[in-house]
Amino acid sequence: MIYILEDDASIRKLVVYTIQSQGMEAEGFERPSQFWEALERRTPDLLLLDIMLPEEDGLSILQKLRKRSDTKQVPIAM
Repeated sequence: MIYILEDDASIRKLVVYTIQSQGMEAEGFERPSQFWEALERRTPDLLLLDIMLPEEDGLSILQKLRKRSDTKQVPIAM
């Protein structure tokens, strides 16, 4: 599963569509709060993370993920 945290709807939809069209699972999130909820249900294999987001910036999200034992090894592209 690939998670995409991107607040721009057109970019998020395009990236999710492109990944899914290649036969992979992808889920997009507009807000960090939605991402954190999904993370409690499933840990992704990869995270595509925007830096400028509402609610919380991507760098602080990255720091939190690296401190957690369940996500410290997840590959993240910013």
